[in-house]
Amino acid sequence: MYMQVRHAFKTGDAILWQSRSIVGWLIRKFSKGNVNHASLVLKIDQYNDLKDRRFLLEALGSGIVLRLLSRRLMNFSGKVWWSPLKDEYNANRDRIGEWALLQVGIPYDYKSLFKQMIGRVSADMKELFCSEYCFIGWKEAGIELKGKIAPRPGDIPKLSIFKKAIRIL
Repeated sequence: MYMQVRHAFKTGDAILWQSRSIVGWLIRKFSKGNVNHASLVLKIDQYNDLKDRRFLLEALGSGIVLRLLSRRLMNFSGKVWWSPLKDEYNANRDRIGEWALLQVGIPYDYKSLFKQMIGRVSADMKELFCSEYCFIGWKEAGIELKGKIAPRPGDIPKLSIFKKAIRIL
């Protein structure tokens, strides 16, 4: 399904992951959500050989990283959904990408991840976990999102900024 819809992926769209791993299962169990990981799409248009490629920006154990989405999907065991931003946020896409790229290398927020299992934490930018990274990126780009509490991955589909999600794997 990914190959059929990837041409429509744009910077700032969300990719939501449901892994078959024990860690993924634990995150879903404690967060009461259907997904356990979130990442941002990055589409690069200024380089001819990259115009048809889609990248991911995501918070992993090593911090914020940039990867090819197709390579990430190749080795993934589980389900994946693409949540496209609503058209009204098209003007925010460049700012999302710029902000998100500037965060590459920021460490992963393990402390807040564990706190999220029993409560909620305020979003801050010293260290970032996956859904916190996406949430702050959308806010920094001017998309109005209520509150300062970092969402869990399963909360992202509930934000009113997306069109209907499409399963791609």
